Amino acid sequence: MTAPICHRAPATTQQRTSPPTLHHKTLSAYYPYIYTLSKFISSRLESFESQPHASNTTTFSTFLRTTLCAFRNEDELNRVELDKDRRVIFPTQQEAIDKALSHVAKASSGPGKVQNLLLLRTSSKLHIQDLPINMSRPSVPNQTIQGPAGPFRSSEWQVLRSRIGDKSFSQLLLGTSLFSPVGNNCYLQLSGIPLYELYEDDHRRIFESKIELNRKRKRGAEKNKKGKRKRPKSITVIQAEGNPEILDQVKIKEKRDDRNPSNINIMRQRMFYGRPYWNKQGVLSYGLPPSHILNSLKCGKKSHEAPSDVDCLSLLDDIFPQLVGNNKDISSFITEKLPKRAAGMIGIAREIIVRHNRLEYEGIMKQCLKRMDRVSSKTPPPYRGTVTPAQSNNQTSPRDVVRSGRSAGLNIATYEEKTHNPLIPKTHRQVCWFVTTIVRSLFSTQIMGSQHNLDILLANVRKFITAKQFETISLHSLSQNLRINDFRWLHEDIGSGQRVVPGEMKKRKELVLSLIHWIFECFLVPLIKNSFYVTETATTKYETVYYSQKDWNKAVRPHYQKLQDSLLEEIDKNKIEAARRGVLGVSTARLIPKPTGFRPIVNLGRKIVSFLICFVDSLLSQLQEMPDMTNSKRKSWSANQILGNVHKVLTSEKDRQKSRLGGALFGTNEIFPPLQKLKCDLTKIHGNLPQLYFIKTDIKAAFDSIKQDKMLEMLEDMLRQSSEYRVILYSVLLPPGHIAYQGTSKRLFKSRAIPTEDVSLTFADHAKEIAASMRNVTIVDMVRRHSVTTQECLDLLRTHIKDNVWQVGKQYFRQKTGIPQGSKVSTLLCTMFYSYLENEHLSWTRREGSLLLRYIDDFLFITDNYNLARRFVDVMSRGFPEYGARISVDKTLLSFEYETGKQLAPVCGANEQGDVDFPYCGFLIRTGTLDIMPDYTRLLNYSIKQSFARRSTRKQGSSFLTWYSRQLENRNHVALLDTAHNGLGTVMMNVFINFAVTTMKVPHYFKGMDSSANLNRLIFASMLCSSEYTFYAGRARVLHHVRTKDCKNLDKKEHFSLKKEEFILLAITAMSHVLKRKASRFKGVVDLLEAEAKKRVYRGLAEKLAVVCDKGWDAVKDAMY
Repeated sequence: MTAPICHRAPATTQQRTSPPTLHHKTLSAYYPYIYTLSKFISSRLESFESQPHASNTTTFSTFLRTTLCAFRNEDELNRVELDKDRRVIFPTQQEAIDKALSHVAKASSGPGKVQNLLLLRTSSKLHIQDLPINMSRPSVPNQTIQGPAGPFRSSEWQVLRSRIGDKSFSQLLLGTSLFSPVGNNCYLQLSGIPLYELYEDDHRRIFESKIELNRKRKRGAEKNKKGKRKRPKSITVIQAEGNPEILDQVKIKEKRDDRNPSNINIMRQRMFYGRPYWNKQGVLSYGLPPSHILNSLKCGKKSHEAPSDVDCLSLLDDIFPQLVGNNKDISSFITEKLPKRAAGMIGIAREIIVRHNRLEYEGIMKQCLKRMDRVSSKTPPPYRGTVTPAQSNNQTSPRDVVRSGRSAGLNIATYEEKTHNPLIPKTHRQVCWFVTTIVRSLFSTQIMGSQHNLDILLANVRKFITAKQFETISLHSLSQNLRINDFRWLHEDIGSGQRVVPGEMKKRKELVLSLIHWIFECFLVPLIKNSFYVTETATTKYETVYYSQKDWNKAVRPHYQKLQDSLLEEIDKNKIEAARRGVLGVSTARLIPKPTGFRPIVNLGRKIVSFLICFVDSLLSQLQEMPDMTNSKRKSWSANQILGNVHKVLTSEKDRQKSRLGGALFGTNEIFPPLQKLKCDLTKIHGNLPQLYFIKTDIKAAFDSIKQDKMLEMLEDMLRQSSEYRVILYSVLLPPGHIAYQGTSKRLFKSRAIPTEDVSLTFADHAKEIAASMRNVTIVDMVRRHSVTTQECLDLLRTHIKDNVWQVGKQYFRQKTGIPQGSKVSTLLCTMFYSYLENEHLSWTRREGSLLLRYIDDFLFITDNYNLARRFVDVMSRGFPEYGARISVDKTLLSFEYETGKQLAPVCGANEQGDVDFPYCGFLIRTGTLDIMPDYTRLLNYSIKQSFARRSTRKQGSSFLTWYSRQLENRNHVALLDTAHNGLGTVMMNVFINFAVTTMKVPHYFKGMDSSANLNRLIFASMLCSSEYTFYAGRARVLHHVRTKDCKNLDKKEHFSLKKEEFILLAITAMSHVLKRKASRFKGVVDLLEAEAKKRVYRGLAEKLAVVCDKGWDAVKDAMY
């Protein structure tokens, strides 16, 4: 397929006449000069294209037109000289390739030079016969048959060599970067420096150029430039590659940048999932843990005794490591003369120790809980689903449920009644009161220098507590607005009116930063971790939730006992050490609160320290997906890393044996094609869509109820077709982003397992399969092949399933039933397991006019036959004892009334317009038309701010464009935009809801920032740019989906009939509706949006879209933001 490449004029005037350069979305980011092979050879060899030849077949002409040769600069372009001597010297193609490789090896040798892609070798562990040694290439190592030079053995390259000669053929391989098309405007790199190496170089250059541009310039520097000594340019990493001494200087500079306060983040994640300290009497210890330095200094001391100088210096050494140094003994400072600064700081350390000794942490905790008992809980009620059985009788809409729940008030009693869970979280206000009381008592104004600094510290403590789970808090943000000169104990002998030299001021800032870092990371984190159990919940998502350690331990003890009775069995003490030394080690378990109890999660991401790590290391060396990973860096593995090969093999079999998996879905993006096909089939059969019956069921405790022996039998059956797999590693270069993504590109390192019998002679055949689901990317073979046998995978899976050991406190348990949740392969295993159940008991659902979908254990059955619908309900209600599966009645939902046994199954209610929107996996499917919408009803059950977390607070304004665009992409599915499947009104409403819900996050994004005219213009421009990008990205995604094999047999209709002006106006209307409710902060943005909507290009569209906008706003206006 000919690539849609644009022609552009060369950037500079070249020495010889060259054809117009081409443009490709990915390649042009690295190569300014790109030509087709035909045009480039014709510009170097006269009459190459016009001269008639017997080889000018259609296939060969297509090969010349589609193969690209690229150059990084003009010198590289002019360096390639094709010899007019077109003689063929070598009798075989292989000998010509060998000679060319010898020239490439000589050109790539030397310090600082990157190896050419053609010289990369495959793993020596593979038992593949190497090519015979040829004396014409003594400096070239043997290449296996699957090496990068394989494509040049094809017939097209043989014909090309016969026409241009061996010398020109060698020059092409030596001086150009060649790319071959693999479909969907994607290319495979054949020669040249690997593109993933150029990616690293380009990003380093961009980084260094930003540093140059950010340097401050003195006023008048340009005017007085004459006669002044020029400042030497900064040395980049790229310039220093050939000089080791300069490279060391650059590395030292990078290390200094790492110590920048903006690059130092507080390890806030350490306070999550902590266990408290219990003394020998079994009493909970409040406050700091005994291992903390303040408690270790307190041991053996009476509260009325003053701390010694050694204790004070020990604390100072812990707070200010740079003050004392690593190589000096603290006790030696007592006899020697103390540094002036340290002598003045001993009093501060003594005050902290004394205040800590006198502080009653337990009393403050009790006083805090008593004081705040009647305060309403900020934790919202749990998600109760779209409907309940009680609602089905009255046909209540989802919004009515939300309004009724909101009117009742969200206090602690209501929360406990609705969740049926006696464990009540502590509010952020309670936790802030407890922590700030301790901070205020421990760090006085004398320590902090002034009341202003203490207020800043307390405000940052509140932000630290209320931050979401994955939000980063940098040391720079915590030190903002602190007055350094107020810290009087930092001063040496400088008078109050004397100027502070820059070196002294820099030292003071470092000491203040060390104090702030110690307070938050070494004091607050252990204090909160020992006093509260910090976690997330199933209903609050990213919100940080606090429980008192006493309440948490009291609530989880019965649940762990229940798990021991049904799921776990305790391991004999004599077998604990053997379990810890196992291949997969021991996994720590934790519980996540949910409305009806707890969900156990096994942490398989922690590193395993095992005596068998050498065995695992040699067995799983193919997990090196990054090109710079070495064995010296892989000191230990996690269980999920060890299972990486198994995951690749199972993924490969999932793709090969998809017909055996029934209606299994491996992502929400796979829901649309079967629904699209069902609608087309029903339309052909009935003319119009008939009445459809929807049933949704869920397997109760799907992971924990799986029969382990049945699971292993199924795996042996799935993997019996192949005895060995080949794992190939490759890199994918994505095109640089739109301006909405600030022009950044992305590099991915991926791998895939291929059965040995399916391994092709060249990587190009596999690249075509990889490119089938991509667009505009470049694929680079990393020439790494590793083997893994089926028996190795089965042995590892058997260990993972049958010998999964949990560590709960000091006890060790083995999971006797089910498979571990939290494993890298657990989702695949669960999906495959219930596929066998589906094949055995539900194969009768596969008939014309019916559709069975299953996302892991969540079933959805759609049929036009009422009797089949009743049969499905009856079969699922009986359960499947041989698989250990039974449905969860609470999560069963029907679109029609039907009594199952003694209980009436819940029925999905109709909305205000009388339409029934059936929820499934984040979508609403309209039962009458099969139109698909986002499940906005779920957003009405919790605050919008809980649905996202900012990973970084740096460059909050400039990064808003990227953040907003990515948030919009999350709901920019093909299923929501296809106008051939959905009605045009439905697609318009989907667009409106996407922008409305995403804009509801904006006030929380800019929380704490003062409004200004510049900020308003930035927000407006970013939103407008993001809406334009979302339009083009959505349209491209829909059109790409239409070209896939799944849509070839569908009706030829317009799949994206929404115009750009309509799309943008819907986005503007949604954004202005949302921000009007926050007019005090975003009035300027609303005014700009409304002015944009009145432009001539949108004239007449407002009246046309008014009904859709009103309907969309009515759907989401009750959301809490």
